[in-house]
Amino acid sequence: MLGNNFRYGSAVVYDASWDELLQKVWDGKRINQAEALRLYHLPLEELGALADRRRQLAKAEACGGRGNEIVTYIVDRNINYTNVCNVYCKFCAFYRTEKEDDAYVITFEEIDKKIEETLGLGGTQILMQGGHHPKLTKEWYLDLLSHIKTKFPQINIHGFSPSEFIHFREDRDNRNFNQRTRMNSMADM
Repeated sequence: MLGNNFRYGSAVVYDASWDELLQKVWDGKRINQAEALRLYHLPLEELGALADRRRQLAKAEACGGRGNEIVTYIVDRNINYTNVCNVYCKFCAFYRTEKEDDAYVITFEEIDKKIEETLGLGGTQILMQGGHHPKLTKEWYLDLLSHIKTKFPQINIHGFSPSEFIHFREDRDNRNFNQRTRMNSMADM
């Protein structure tokens, strides 16, 4: 691996501290936040090789020692709970303003139907994703997550995109929102 060499001007400087860190990762040992940040600076190919090694180590014992030979998947479904968005991205053909005829927020009953269809196909997870609706409150989102978890405890909720969390952050109570969703195990964020 080349991660232990750095360019300084026109000379290459060898940093031996990389050897220990790279070996630690290769051996599958835990690393701390500072070490992870160092790895972030590796070339993508090297970081990918380390990540693949960690995956191989993690899966090696699964399925009677055949974990690295077996590919798994899940059946899930994206549920777009609203198409109303106030960001107006030029590349997005999905968003609508509140005033457009085809703007929507689907009901909890419609979400229930989509989840029931997903379960009927062997699904185990849903991805909740929508626009930045200016009038949906955090309580609406919490009620939605609580409703789904109560009615469908077997469904894993993978909830919301990074931009949706940025939208949630506009309210100063965002930290409480994130804590409440995690504490109630309502969404995988």
